[in-house]
Amino acid sequence: MFSNKSPKFTRGKSVGYSPEYVYTLDALTPSRVVSSLSDRSLRVFDTGSGANITEIAKLSNAHKSNITGVSVVDNNAALTASEDGVAKVWDFRQNKATRELRQSTNSPLMSIAYSKLTNTVASGTELVGQDAGVVLWDLRNPQKPVREYIDSHNDDVTCVTFHPTNAHSLLSGATDGLVTRYNTTISDEDDAVMQVVNHGASIHCTGFVGNDIYALSHMETFSIYRPTDKHDEAEEDKPENQATVFGDVREPWGCEYVVDIGKGYVAVGSNSDAKLSLIPMKGEKVFLQHRIELPGAHGEEVVRCVLVDERNSRIFTGGEDGNVSVWQMEGHLGEAGSEWSEIGNDRQKRKKQKEKRFKPY
Repeated sequence: MFSNKSPKFTRGKSVGYSPEYVYTLDALTPSRVVSSLSDRSLRVFDTGSGANITEIAKLSNAHKSNITGVSVVDNNAALTASEDGVAKVWDFRQNKATRELRQSTNSPLMSIAYSKLTNTVASGTELVGQDAGVVLWDLRNPQKPVREYIDSHNDDVTCVTFHPTNAHSLLSGATDGLVTRYNTTISDEDDAVMQVVNHGASIHCTGFVGNDIYALSHMETFSIYRPTDKHDEAEEDKPENQATVFGDVREPWGCEYVVDIGKGYVAVGSNSDAKLSLIPMKGEKVFLQHRIELPGAHGEEVVRCVLVDERNSRIFTGGEDGNVSVWQMEGHLGEAGSEWSEIGNDRQKRKKQKEKRFKPY
């Protein structure tokens, strides 16, 4: 994500929604961003190519309860999950919900992810009674779930993530400290579970680094695990399959909390000195010497979300101060130049491929 010289960024325009919190920021296109707020609204922004940001749409009362996740479908559509137990498909050309995805238990939804490879939606549920699970829908026929895995976790499922290239590989992480890897082609849950990792603390987020699995806890402990076969107990003991355990990363990474693990970077914050930093990461290597500092950040308030726009050398941030802010690389006004280079494992430049993708309208 960064070159040998850490570029400097300055704050551009900010849009304020205090006293609301800004929960999420996701790119629809290089010049349009969608955000969810604590007032249960969705906001769409025109971001152009500079340090400006302008709200162009407000979708009030998008859900009856808190929005817990957003996942982009395509340039004009996104999915949302909510504690009201419903996932929705939003068409931003019409600025309305076009479909609702429901589950048999109507449990509050805590997370959501979408796979373009299979048109599959995954959502994790809150623990209700004895059940907390992962629900899957086919977006081409979403009237009812195609899978409901309800026995793999015994607490709120806070994160779900599809593998970017392995179409049927799905991760779920929960406050029970477990990360579960599924093969979603299999309906029987016992057979569908390929691997279970006990991270030992409530999961903030989980995802793939290549084929390895990372887990970050709410206690700021971080590890990277190898994919193993649950039927081969000896496989986990092999030296090449040992996890890389970073432990509590707050002191070594110079922060008070981790905002997110992105593609090629780690975003970390410190409330006491109003600081937000992006640290390049490739595989298991964290390049602390090339960290980017965003001075002032969101003051003493927690930063909730970070969105990197490499094409235009910008960073978008949202926080509990109610602000969405744009940060522009100094000396850069147009599309990214040589200084905005890749160090991330997953952000390789590749040729555009023509794909037939389902459009849910």
